[in-house]
Amino acid sequence: MCHRCYLSMFCALLWSATLLVCAVLFLGACTLQPIVWPDSSSGNVIPASAPSREHIGPPPPMAYPDAMGDVADVAMLEGMEDALACLAGGQPVFAVLQRNANVRNRPHQESCRLGRAPAGTLVRVEGIFGQEEELPFASLDRSLPHTPFTTPGYDKDIQPIFEKNCSACHSSVVQQAELQVTEHEPLMAGGQNGPVVAPGAPDASKLWLQIRSGAMPLVGELNDDEKALIYDWILAGATRQGREPLPSAEMWLRLSEGDFNWAPNDCAENGGTIPYISAQLALAASCATMPNAEQIAAYLPAVQPVSATSADPSRHAGSAQIRIAAGRAGIQAAPLDLGAPSDDDPWLVPLGGFCSEQHLASKLQDRHGITSLAFAPDGRLFIGLDQPATGNFDPKILVDPFHPNRAVVVWDSVSKDSYYEILRESSRITGMAWHAGALYLNRAGEVGRIPDGGSYEPLAAGFAVAGRLFHANNGLVISDGWLYISTGGVRDGYSDGIIVPGDGAVPAETIATNVAAGGNRFAARIVRARLDRLLAERALGVFQTAARGVRNPYGIAADPLGRIWFTDNGATNVPGDFNAGDEVDLLDPGALSAAVTAGDENATPYYGFPMALGGVHKDWWTDPVLILPNSAAPTGITWAYGTIFFAQYGRDPGLYRLANAGGAIIAERMMHNWPVQAVTTAPDGSVWIGTGAGGLFRLASGCDG
Repeated sequence: MCHRCYLSMFCALLWSATLLVCAVLFLGACTLQPIVWPDSSSGNVIPASAPSREHIGPPPPMAYPDAMGDVADVAMLEGMEDALACLAGGQPVFAVLQRNANVRNRPHQESCRLGRAPAGTLVRVEGIFGQEEELPFASLDRSLPHTPFTTPGYDKDIQPIFEKNCSACHSSVVQQAELQVTEHEPLMAGGQNGPVVAPGAPDASKLWLQIRSGAMPLVGELNDDEKALIYDWILAGATRQGREPLPSAEMWLRLSEGDFNWAPNDCAENGGTIPYISAQLALAASCATMPNAEQIAAYLPAVQPVSATSADPSRHAGSAQIRIAAGRAGIQAAPLDLGAPSDDDPWLVPLGGFCSEQHLASKLQDRHGITSLAFAPDGRLFIGLDQPATGNFDPKILVDPFHPNRAVVVWDSVSKDSYYEILRESSRITGMAWHAGALYLNRAGEVGRIPDGGSYEPLAAGFAVAGRLFHANNGLVISDGWLYISTGGVRDGYSDGIIVPGDGAVPAETIATNVAAGGNRFAARIVRARLDRLLAERALGVFQTAARGVRNPYGIAADPLGRIWFTDNGATNVPGDFNAGDEVDLLDPGALSAAVTAGDENATPYYGFPMALGGVHKDWWTDPVLILPNSAAPTGITWAYGTIFFAQYGRDPGLYRLANAGGAIIAERMMHNWPVQAVTTAPDGSVWIGTGAGGLFRLASGCDG
């Protein structure tokens, strides 16, 4: 070899080595950009550091390094087929969770839950599986045999080829060697020399051997694509109908073990600890390497800001969506022209021409929490007390259902700064109503009453409650001879199982019963009982369902027309652009059918949770009056001054008032306070509110604020 050639080779090697060193230095200097994560409590997007990826090993190469050592853009993905191709090429897929996800130990909805991952999490996908299938469609584990994601079918893929090229000799009219290939059943039966197709074994199939060699068809040869399709069809089993791509609800993603929060469980004894999530909870974002913050922004869960809904959206804070006509709601009150909720609101100053008075501050403030309020016609105010919801608390309250702080006391305008107890060391009291000389109570799992001057009498027990906090047996109202209870559910999906509408695991119509309430038919609904029958029989069985489809209806009230209003605390496991069920609802008993009165639960109206999770309106879904922002967590509710007043202790907490803004129902915050739990109307028409910190306030109109 000439001297010049040796010199050229040396230069080329030196140049290659230089490029290699530069590439190593470049990659070594790279740092991962921070990822944008959503705040699951508010739906807002906040910046945070990228998660540790030490378990992955060295950073994978960028997708397409060019010959000069530079790095091209990360290969972003557009769908499941791209993700499958990435894994089939030996590279991991990075995906972004679109909803809060429970992580399972098998690719199935009912398998053991290993832990959870919130919406917005970036996860490393190492395999894609069909539901309940042990073999993956694609996986980084090359030791596992793969099952095809799609397979050819005779009718769709193979018959057109044979009709075009083979019908002259092997059709239903002409069958040389007694072989017909233009229909699936005759082809699989074979000809005079026996079967010509061995399903799953192309090289043992006479049909394939003739096609591969070009001996058949007699006129012309099939092209390479057609041959490959026939080979794949035989290899996949030579079925009449091929395998179509699975919907995301039937596909599961195998995750890296470091990409979720582990939960204490017994999954190791119940099928192992390999993590899977439903594919419909995530979007595949990139192949081979993690995208940076700018690239991943397009894959983050959509966050729809809560919009005002009124004649002037810039001035009124309302719901994200209006579902019911203002005329049907019967709200005549006009807007107070208040601005949107803001943390800059005065904390305890009411707005819109209302003034406030605080009572019992020295007795209650920061010593007790108020959970319920009810007036007798003579002006006596009954107050349900509990451990304060703010500040330090007695830890015994978590395990002791009967606690000294839980009591019912009576206050009247004469006693001013004092009250007297009529029930001490009760279980938690979440609803009260006065009727015909007795105070009716809704306690943790039980309904009872205290006759005027008498002692407590239980009437019915067995409603669903949630363990140590005794949550979910909420408000109580008596109207037109019926006692109504807003019975909440004790599960919310994020803590106790994925709620994914439309996946076939749980019909949407039954989620509120089976998922939200744990199967208790006296939960996650409005129930009612004829008061005379309840007093006579004193049994849970006298209650019937009046309305279904609510997760945790908290407050309940009746208006002058005898209609029942209630608030609903929605789910916590959905992204911000879905209605999670936080809403104000209206039930008209006069519109209930005779079948409901006769006890037919299936004839009862069905409200907002969890139908809005699927984004599809059903004809049997009863529209809310007002849909609130996710995590609004509405509580007490009452009718006063010709409209509805209700409280929120979650997002934008305080006291709200409904108004008719040009035919649309809006909600305006009148008082900024936290946490407002109880709201009621006094005999003089004023509104009273009780807070979890012991604040007791009277609001009356006609003031300058």
